Amino acid sequence: MGVGRCWLPFLRKVGIGMLLAKNCFTKDNLKTRKTIKLGTLYEYRKIESAQIVDKDEGKYSFLLKFDGTVEIERRWFSLMFQGAIGLGGDEHHPRIPGAMSAAIHKLEMVGGDEQIIKVRNSSASIQREALNGFIFCMSQVRKFRDAVGLFPDYDDCWYMTTTKAHDLGVALSILLRDRITSGRHSGNHIVDPNIPLVNLSIHCRHELVSYLGREIHISDTSVFTADHFMDKIWDMAFVKPPSFLAEKEYRFSFTVVAGDRILIPTVDNVVLNAEHLVDWAI
Repeated sequence: MGVGRCWLPFLRKVGIGMLLAKNCFTKDNLKTRKTIKLGTLYEYRKIESAQIVDKDEGKYSFLLKFDGTVEIERRWFSLMFQGAIGLGGDEHHPRIPGAMSAAIHKLEMVGGDEQIIKVRNSSASIQREALNGFIFCMSQVRKFRDAVGLFPDYDDCWYMTTTKAHDLGVALSILLRDRITSGRHSGNHIVDPNIPLVNLSIHCRHELVSYLGREIHISDTSVFTADHFMDKIWDMAFVKPPSFLAEKEYRFSFTVVAGDRILIPTVDNVVLNAEHLVDWAI
């Protein structure tokens, strides 16, 4: 069984020379408690703290409007308008993690070929929900003082340079994998105890959260394209509404995989012994 793996698809989004800040209570500071708690998307929907709760964490509804004539890749068209328009086969319908549904308000198809579909003045409502998974949230700031007051109820903060982001993702992946394995042996289960932990691995993705409005306009001249939209909503763990923009969130998301199966957490959070990471904290 290999160690946890950490994917790094968006390193370019880590600000060089910047800081990652973790606001917390003094009792929970990594430098003193020597632990790191990973929450889950579902936990943040019901957590009691008003300053961090998000009842729609990991799920979002969009009104997608195509203004004028717009070309859409055939695969994205199938996904955006799934269930309403058939294009002749599942090969045009890519798999996407989590739940997705669409309701068409207006659709005018004006052409296309094997690669693209052309639509004109069309719109649809799209609902997306991520699979539940473990997350760890920090804030990307330029200076130490920029983290002060982001979460007023907290009385402390620890920092790490952004150059450590990948290393932190790898380290937490390994700790989480070990915790799942030890929990299976001790009966303190983190995932479904009935699923064998064959070829257990942790896939970590980390990047800045995108803050998207609920109404998205796409035209043939817009900078934000259908490709950009699908890239953003592919992993809903990294999409939040603009009302959370001040948090400047940099998120680590951990997907537990055994064989070819994604394992969903059966707990709201897990506390990891991170004593060897204390020296990374500023």
